[in-house]
Amino acid sequence: MNFADLAKGDSVFVDANSLVYHFAPDPIWGAACTELLVRIKSQELAGGAVSHQHGLLTNDALLVAVMNANSITNLASSHTDFDRVPSINRYAPA
Repeated sequence: MNFADLAKGDSVFVDANSLVYHFAPDPIWGAACTELLVRIKSQELAGGAVSHQHGLLTNDALLVAVMNANSITNLASSHTDFDRVPSINRYAPA
């Protein structure tokens, strides 16, 4: 299966590497990734990426996704970007 196999109306989670291949642009995967993003932007597909939900870096967004999946709401971190995530209570070192 490849991106072109996604049917109109499908929902798809976009891994960060697809964004990298689009913006690079990658000579092998760039065109397909660009077309995927065009289909999402035109609302032909419902798509999302964790890193875009709250303006977080990919690793931070992944941490939020894992926390949400496990119903964990408290986070010990000095990283203030997590304050933008309503489902998290951030506790700083000091």
